[in-house]
Amino acid sequence: MALTAGEIVGAAHGLVAQYGVQDVSMRRVAAELGVQPGALYYHVPNKQEMLRRVAHRVLEPLLGVAGEPLELMQHLRRLVLALPDGGDLILIAYALDSDLPPVPALRKALSNRTEDPAEAIAGAGVLMRYALGALAVEQNSRLFGRRAEDDEPLYERGITAILNAEVGAALE
Repeated sequence: MALTAGEIVGAAHGLVAQYGVQDVSMRRVAAELGVQPGALYYHVPNKQEMLRRVAHRVLEPLLGVAGEPLELMQHLRRLVLALPDGGDLILIAYALDSDLPPVPALRKALSNRTEDPAEAIAGAGVLMRYALGALAVEQNSRLFGRRAEDDEPLYERGITAILNAEVGAALE
């Protein structure tokens, strides 16, 4: 049976869920699949691309979803925090792919708030950068044994503060 990109991404996703992003390598994924590491490179050029595809898989529930920006960001939070290293995974993927879900839906939702498409695009970037940073801090704090009940309200307050500011003002 021939190896597929989907099998590679599935195995990598399982390893990320079990061990975290830092402990996943092409060699480890190959071992999980019972193949030589070189077999992976036919389908996935490098670890970063593999992780980007895993992130897309994690965020798949956000594809085609419409909603208000706060709703989208809350949904993003739930998906990211479901993985031990979800914040780090999505940060890596967003650095490689600025159209990662929920960015298209955010741009559309923000375009309803402004007449300038560039502001909607930039506003989505500001929201994603804030959210991913906040989620990475929250998740890393949890990994070190600190759980704060105020993490979710602080996250929402930050998103709301950005949304309540004029999108253009948030970029200055």
